[in-house]
Amino acid sequence: MSQFSLIDMLRFGITTRITQANGYEESRDSLAHDWADFFTREFPKDIWASIPNIGSDAVRYFQSLSLNVLILSGGDSIGETPKRDETEFALLDYALKKSIPVIAVCRGMQIVNSYFGGNILMGDQNFVSNHRATRHEVVFEDETILSLNSYHNNLIHEQSLSPHLSVLARCKEDNSIEAFTGRGLIGIMWHPEREMDDKNQSTKLIKTFIQKSWPEELF
Repeated sequence: MSQFSLIDMLRFGITTRITQANGYEESRDSLAHDWADFFTREFPKDIWASIPNIGSDAVRYFQSLSLNVLILSGGDSIGETPKRDETEFALLDYALKKSIPVIAVCRGMQIVNSYFGGNILMGDQNFVSNHRATRHEVVFEDETILSLNSYHNNLIHEQSLSPHLSVLARCKEDNSIEAFTGRGLIGIMWHPEREMDDKNQSTKLIKTFIQKSWPEELF
C-alpha cells in the first residue's frame, strides 16, 4: 500500500525567516501573519506548523509532527543566513528522498534550483525596479496570463536553470523564470500568501500540484 493512501489530511510544514528582535540581542524565527491567513482561508480542514531553523535537526522535527507537505518560504538571499540555508537544504533533501511534495516560494524556488546545481543571478537595476515590491504579468506554458506580486532581486533564466527542472511560467516583460516544476516539487517566484488580483488562480495551481501527489478525496 502506498504511503499516500494512508494520509487522512494535509499537514504542512513551512520554513521560517531568521529575524532580529527590536531592542533585544537575539535572533528569532518568524513567519508573516499572511501565511496563517493563507492556510486558514485556503486549507481550513488541514493543519500546519512552522519549522525552526535548527539545521539538519529540522528533519527530525518534521518527522516528529508527521508533516506531509513541505513549503520553503520566502525572504532573505541564500548565504545571508547560514543556519537557515542548512535547515532548508536538509529538509529539501529529506522531502525529495521520501516523495513528500515540496512547494518552493521565492527564496525557496532559488534553494531548489541551487540544490539541483542551477545558478541564482543578481538582477540589474532595471530588473530590480520591475520585480521588487511590484506587480507584473506572468505567462504560463498554457498561455494563461496572470498579474502577480513580485518581491525579489534575484533571478533565474533559461541558462541558469538546472536541467532537472522544467519551466512552467515566465515574466511577460523580461522572460525571467517565474515558476518551474520538477519531480515532486513546484517552485513559484511570487508569494501566494500576499495580495494579488486573483488569489484563486494561485491557490488552484498549488492544489493541482498537491492533488497529483495525494489522494483526490482529501479535496
